[in-house]
Amino acid sequence: MTIGAQMATTATGYVERWSKVGEAAQRARSVPANRLAALFIVVLYNAIGFADVASTLHGLSAGAVEANPIVAAAMESLAHYWVAPKLACQLLVTAMIVWFPHRFVLTIFSIAVAATGIAVVNNMLVAASL
Repeated sequence: MTIGAQMATTATGYVERWSKVGEAAQRARSVPANRLAALFIVVLYNAIGFADVASTLHGLSAGAVEANPIVAAAMESLAHYWVAPKLACQLLVTAMIVWFPHRFVLTIFSIAVAATGIAVVNNMLVAASL
């Protein structure tokens, strides 16, 4: 088999797999309970995401230091614009949840919401201890 034929076969495989993912997402969206759960998770996820930004800013103003090295690097290189990439990531996650509200996806993002909520509580406890 030539390299061109192998590339064409590989590309066809990707197209077939992504069409199956699209079909699975469409089936998941057709379940009303999944759409309702996705809406609830998206609202909660974004509210807690904004609370994370606010509590981080509160902690920083109280003298705390950002513990996440990725966020700390963004803060250092982007100054107060570090919020933009964080909110862009939230928007991407929101789109993923709404596009593919499968129960497994909803479970994973529910865990992410809980973890972010724990981070918000931690931010507030750190700020209060300073």
